[in-house]
Amino acid sequence: ACILEVGLGGRLDATNVIERPLMTGIANLALDHQQFLGHGLTDIAAEKAAIAKRTVPLVTQLYPPAVAQRVSEVATEAGANWLPRGGSWDVIARQGHLHYRDQRGDLRLPLPRLPGRHQAMNAGLAIAMLRHQDALSVSASALSAAMGWADWPARLQHLAPGPLVGDREVWLDGGHNPSAARQVALWAKQQFADDKPLHLIFASLSSKDPAGMLDPFKSVAATVHTVPIPDHSCFAATDLVEVAGQLGMNAQAHDDVTAALASIPSDARVLIFGSLYLAGAVLAANDQVPA
Repeated sequence: ACILEVGLGGRLDATNVIERPLMTGIANLALDHQQFLGHGLTDIAAEKAAIAKRTVPLVTQLYPPAVAQRVSEVATEAGANWLPRGGSWDVIARQGHLHYRDQRGDLRLPLPRLPGRHQAMNAGLAIAMLRHQDALSVSASALSAAMGWADWPARLQHLAPGPLVGDREVWLDGGHNPSAARQVALWAKQQFADDKPLHLIFASLSSKDPAGMLDPFKSVAATVHTVPIPDHSCFAATDLVEVAGQLGMNAQAHDDVTAALASIPSDARVLIFGSLYLAGAVLAANDQVPA
């Protein structure tokens, strides 16, 4: 079997040349890449739902009514069988386990190794896609094992000791839109119940929404340290300080991540967030480029 991930949107993506996939799926929808996909969630939903194919199941997350209506319209026009969460299948993370149900029965699985409630929902979507196709048989034991195999670099990744971070506690996430920021900030609130402050190192491409990404961290980050993104069009670190200041956040600009880390106490907790390009540079500098 081969899994194809859409690069951008769906309607005009190269992966859409596959005429008869076993299954199609759409995860969470958020405002991102608006210059290509449209400026509202309904526009983005229509672009992404255009991967729907005649008689092929389209498995999705649960969306707000207007967005769900647009997905339904596109799926109906394509002749696809739309299967949103909350209908023929559902999933919830509760008491340390992933509880999944569909017409074939209920499953109680370990939570995925990936941190964050949103990753539990992503795991549920993957399970639903596997259980609503009939070409491959995947056992419950295989699904259970897969929860512990999941690995996604730069998604709430706890960095190992290395040349960039030393032996500090540093977390890395490549999220780059307000929706991702909300999920990461929520995770941080739940994960870090102690009194140890969290310091945010932040960067943003010039095409993104830095205020929308910083806002969820207002009650989470003790300080914000802004940096540029090497070799990419991005907001100047000084401009990001101004954005953070308008949100009432304590921020300062730096030339790079090394300088930002040097300004933060060595025993502090650090989260680097805002860009996959920045995340890639951080992993390279810390000798943790994925194999």
